[in-house]
Amino acid sequence: MTGPVFPVPILRYRNAGISLATRQGERSLVRSVDLDVFPNEIVALVGESGSGKTLTALSALGLLPKGASFRADIATVNGKDITRLSNRAWRDLRGSDVGIVFQEPLCSLNPVLTIGDQIGEVLLYKKGLIRKAREDRAAELLDLMGIPAPRRVLGEYPHQLSGGMRQRVMLAIAMAGEPRLLIADEPTTALDNAIQNQVLELLVETAVRAHVGLLFITHDLSVVAQIADRVAVMKDGALVESAPVGTVFSHPQHAYTRRLVSLAPRIPAVVRQGPPAGHAEPAGRGAKADVPLLEVRDVVKRYATQRGLFSRPSGPLALDTVSASIWPGKTLGLVGQSGSGKSSLARVITALAAPDSGSVLFEGIDIFSEAGKEATRRGRDIQMIFQDPFSSLNPHMKIAGIVTEPMGAHGLLAGKRVEDAAVELLETVGLPADFARRYPHELSGGQRQRVGIARSLGVRPKLLVCDEPVSALDVSVQAEILALFKTLQPLFGLTYLFIAHGLDSIYSVSHHVAVMQAGQIVEQGLRDEVFGNPQHPYTRSLLAAMLDSDPQSRRFRPHRRAV
Repeated sequence: MTGPVFPVPILRYRNAGISLATRQGERSLVRSVDLDVFPNEIVALVGESGSGKTLTALSALGLLPKGASFRADIATVNGKDITRLSNRAWRDLRGSDVGIVFQEPLCSLNPVLTIGDQIGEVLLYKKGLIRKAREDRAAELLDLMGIPAPRRVLGEYPHQLSGGMRQRVMLAIAMAGEPRLLIADEPTTALDNAIQNQVLELLVETAVRAHVGLLFITHDLSVVAQIADRVAVMKDGALVESAPVGTVFSHPQHAYTRRLVSLAPRIPAVVRQGPPAGHAEPAGRGAKADVPLLEVRDVVKRYATQRGLFSRPSGPLALDTVSASIWPGKTLGLVGQSGSGKSSLARVITALAAPDSGSVLFEGIDIFSEAGKEATRRGRDIQMIFQDPFSSLNPHMKIAGIVTEPMGAHGLLAGKRVEDAAVELLETVGLPADFARRYPHELSGGQRQRVGIARSLGVRPKLLVCDEPVSALDVSVQAEILALFKTLQPLFGLTYLFIAHGLDSIYSVSHHVAVMQAGQIVEQGLRDEVFGNPQHPYTRSLLAAMLDSDPQSRRFRPHRRAV
């Protein structure tokens, strides 16, 4: 009589570790990891930047950085002992046993090869298909990924596709070799809510259809709640908790897991259900209740492309008769999908781009009129905080010089030592004084974003334009930066234009909300009214696309492995 048959894991690690050889000796990066991924199962590997998530995943592909070494008591992928593989065996394993989808497809795809050529490479080397068969299979894969007109897309290049479409192409490439294990490394971090949902649903459908195990790496707990069967939590290179998704959210055991769950942003259920009848939230527009600090009136902006020497400029309409107001001491949250015109509006408000028509009034003066073109004054009153602080900070300057440079340009140092002024600003945003002597590469993402905020505060602005300032940060760092914004607002009398594609962060900091679609503001109003009783179909679709940090409300098809 035979006993029960238990499934064999596609990925199994026991006491796995990764170390890096340095001049000071061997440095442990990942240690004591026990991890299983079974067929038809989705395991979420969760943790903050630097926790070891990506290194752990890359070890299953033999793609660790130079100088890093992997060791384990047991380490198998699809039954193969990866601690003993030759270089040839690793090449055979990649794509055939394990496929991977990276966070940023534009960096992963070859810009000089067509989509068809890039999928065809895998089909040639892993499946040995001839040219016609490769083309047919590539088109079939794109069709399975939900890409319209797949044969046309085969002849296009990565830059011709949207972010969501590129991520679908990456998934097609990953699945072309028919792997048993699929690794998805932060595949939705840079996507807005609606596109994120589409990619998540596609990943789930693909995993179910192909009966693969999916190792999903993320720091977004709302994603984890919606798609994962089990959750493994990493901190400082160690696996601190592993349990079914429901248990992790309802009864987290480790203090770090409890902290992550508590920091997951949420919109109160009472708001989602709509404000009560007769509810009227006070506008709270500050001292000048009837005068906005900034008013955008019927702004039109078209990014011109010159087709010929004597042809008239024409191009896509980025802003289509946009009007909005921002009140003193308050925050206007601007939300919309990628390409909706949010950043274009920010560029016009900060005078980095001039509108084709319409006006932008700051304290009642059109900033593009002769009276409003005093660069010094405008540069002080309106400052911008960017999405990626690393690329917006000069890598050759120390932090002291970076945060005080605008002050010096506007003559505001007034005899102060640069380092003294820098320390004062750094301490305001919660950074220690010794950071003044560091360089940007020596700081974490959250610390660099604090530096960007400190730099903007030095000239005492009235309006801060915050363009996706937390979208690239871990959940705990997001919470810290959002709390900092709320602390600084009354302290400095600041007014914010807060741009984001995540509705949870918009809800957290905003007093008023404006929703953009295709270059137009389709809805705006008080925060709770827009969230609780949306009027426009597009606003309702954005709210419907929000992921809930509640595993009981899983919207995607569950994948329970049979035991």
